[in-house]
Amino acid sequence: MPSPAAAAPRLEQVVLVVRHGVRAPLPGEVAAAAYADAPWPQWDTPPSQLTAHGREAVRLSGDWLRRWLSGQGVLPVQGCPAPGSVAVRANTDQRTIDSGLILAQALAPGCGLVAEHRPEGTHDPLFRPVEAGAVDFDARAAVASILRENGGPAALVAAHRPELEAMREILGCTRTPCDFAAMPSSLVPGEDGRGFALKGPVDLTSGTGEVLLLQYAQGMPLDQVGWGRATSERLEQVSRLHALLFDIYARPRYMAVRSGGPLAGELLRRLGDAGSPRVSLFVGSDNHIAALSSLLGVHFHLPGYGADDPPPGGALMVGLWRDPASGERSVRVEYLAQSLQQLRTLQPLDLEHPPLRQALSPSICTDAATPDGCPLDAFVRGLRASARPSCGKDAPADADCPQWRRD
Repeated sequence: MPSPAAAAPRLEQVVLVVRHGVRAPLPGEVAAAAYADAPWPQWDTPPSQLTAHGREAVRLSGDWLRRWLSGQGVLPVQGCPAPGSVAVRANTDQRTIDSGLILAQALAPGCGLVAEHRPEGTHDPLFRPVEAGAVDFDARAAVASILRENGGPAALVAAHRPELEAMREILGCTRTPCDFAAMPSSLVPGEDGRGFALKGPVDLTSGTGEVLLLQYAQGMPLDQVGWGRATSERLEQVSRLHALLFDIYARPRYMAVRSGGPLAGELLRRLGDAGSPRVSLFVGSDNHIAALSSLLGVHFHLPGYGADDPPPGGALMVGLWRDPASGERSVRVEYLAQSLQQLRTLQPLDLEHPPLRQALSPSICTDAATPDGCPLDAFVRGLRASARPSCGKDAPADADCPQWRRD
């Protein structure tokens, strides 16, 4: 007689770092605007703010997340979650505050759950540790680290000539030539030592590529999305150009431990702690996801987007699972986001029509990985070691980094 099938692991706790929803372009984001053959489409939303379309897409995403978490037994199928079992914290931009509020309402409809945040426009050390002075930062050391790790902007440009050509084809560049691949690149420390200046093709095309994706996700008429020249293939290519900015500002180790260290510390504090919320959402921006992804040692590539480019409303999800037979706990990391088509059409999501999902394998626990994920203790050790430089070179391996405790 065959033995009964082993019970599947159960989700105990989940932490998500979420990017805000579709927004209007940031001031000056379209750095390559002068090369376009025609004027750029106008938005009916003030610069940098969440659009009405983006709000609805975030709501749909939050509604799916509630359904999925309810199916996993982490949220109740009916009624409100227990007090303290769900927590949402947002960065201080209008787009993150509003996205956090929408997600809180979607996760617990009618239950009064709010998204905590500091005053709008201030520097929250959890999300902006460098600007808040919560971590040490030396621009010269940062630039040296970036150049040593990936060769800097010139090397990135050399490796992405087809993507730069796709940008040229969308812009037209007949009145003002734009051979981006031939343009010089530079990355130098700022005079105050607190920042650095990036010039060249990456700076010109990164934000420009993001705005082209936002045009499509916003549901603009196709003849306004890159003037009708932004095909699906080209959008994926310019999406990769957008991600190149994170290869400078967020993913290099020096940058990741400073931009992502506090979030990593919050993740470590909550994961496996019986007194912490079962569901935690941290609503920030793409650079937060890039920095934490780097510390975890993961790369993601969802269909329709460029490699390592965090889509609007997407999330890096870290789940803690328990084997009901052995009691052993393991960590699984995933990336999930609505597809560009789901964003554009505001397609309702349910368990039969989910967002895109990609299972990731963190390099911080490769040696200890099992089919069920990374054992919790190995995950904790790996992430602590990955983020340890933000504690200072003399900190013990098991130290709680000082800036992780700062609020």
